[in-house]
Amino acid sequence: MLKGVSLGAGAVALAPFLRHLEAAEQQQAPKRFVFVVKSSGLQGDYLNPEGLEHRGDKVVDESLADRKLSDSMKSLEPFKDKLTIIQGLSGKMTLSGHSAHYGALGGYKASAHAPPLHATIDGHLSEKLPSVFNHVGFKMGEGSQGVTFPAISAKGKGQQLPFQQNPLAAFENLFGSILEGGDLKKKYTLTGNVLDAMSADITKLQKSLPGTEQEKLDHYLNGFEALRDRRLKLVSMQNILRENAPELDDKYTSRFKTHHLEAHFDMASAALISGLTNVVTVHADGLDSVYSGIGIGNNVHAIGHGAGYATFSAQDCRNAIRTFHIDLIATMAAKLKAVPEGDGTMLDNTIIVYTSDNAAKHHSIGADWPMVVLGNMGGKLKSKGRYLAYPQYGRPDHKHTICNWFTTLCHLAGVPQDLFGQPDMALGKAKDQSGPLNELLA
Repeated sequence: MLKGVSLGAGAVALAPFLRHLEAAEQQQAPKRFVFVVKSSGLQGDYLNPEGLEHRGDKVVDESLADRKLSDSMKSLEPFKDKLTIIQGLSGKMTLSGHSAHYGALGGYKASAHAPPLHATIDGHLSEKLPSVFNHVGFKMGEGSQGVTFPAISAKGKGQQLPFQQNPLAAFENLFGSILEGGDLKKKYTLTGNVLDAMSADITKLQKSLPGTEQEKLDHYLNGFEALRDRRLKLVSMQNILRENAPELDDKYTSRFKTHHLEAHFDMASAALISGLTNVVTVHADGLDSVYSGIGIGNNVHAIGHGAGYATFSAQDCRNAIRTFHIDLIATMAAKLKAVPEGDGTMLDNTIIVYTSDNAAKHHSIGADWPMVVLGNMGGKLKSKGRYLAYPQYGRPDHKHTICNWFTTLCHLAGVPQDLFGQPDMALGKAKDQSGPLNELLA
């Protein structure tokens, strides 16, 4: 009945509920994706289970069931039946050095000082799987600003995605509507009216500008309209937000940035559970990040160049940082697993990808790009605990790149395409590098 009624502006507020109703009718749970991206490389050797190695001539495809996980992966033991470790993908079409920037999630050459050329996989999926916030980004950094634009995620050409850096500001942006006093609906309606007026003024201004300037101004118009619609939607979600918002505790005001990262993961989990978003990216650190909260006083860049701290070697520091990230991922997975959904849990309909913006090491050439994947999207990702290592770059049978992995994610999301990013012309023709990793698709 609700879907058949002409609701006017009310349809905006009820949109999340109506999408939930439609999904229930089709017996389809929402598909969710989480990308956790670290800097300075993700060392593949320290991800390998006992007795397994990569960089060979042939594909290694083994079950994890009877394998002992590496020390940094121990917290994922309870989720081993949904864990996939992928080794041997290359990404030499990206910019090598300290970071591949947008290329790490986009599969193309990019830099920190130029706008993105194309969408990255997280931005692309966020547009295909819309919610109140199509994309939610968090970043652990050393700055104090609330919102930052790291050169890591984009929803299209020239369209960077914002990341929340200050945890208190992030909480306010995501869950602040439940903290408002007085008549919340009235306040948000008034704000919507103001934004309506601003949108109308911008539309008038557009008509008097040249075409190139109209396109630039269109981004601002879309931003105002999205903000208005989002605030109306948040009014309709007060109960579910109150039930699932994380507790505002000392992590949000701590001087240790590692505590901020913990808060970011708490908010990311809450945003997924409450339905605020279906796509989250956590930019776990930058080269200037310091992990004082876990006893490491050097920044990531210095550690990448071999500097240890106190009694810890540089490798000890890297191991501790990796373990910290994976422990946070395991905590998120446990929260999602605790929420029933359909015939299973929310974790059954979520894919969490842990990777780096710089392949496998600090100064990377992109020849080896490890991926740790948790979740199987209701069985669509063929994994009941799997180790999959492709032949090393330069060997005759090496032909798979990070772009093939990104097309695989598109297939898992139900929006299949066979090309994403740019081919590595050293590997041959573009058509020979298209398509998903078929061995991973059920």
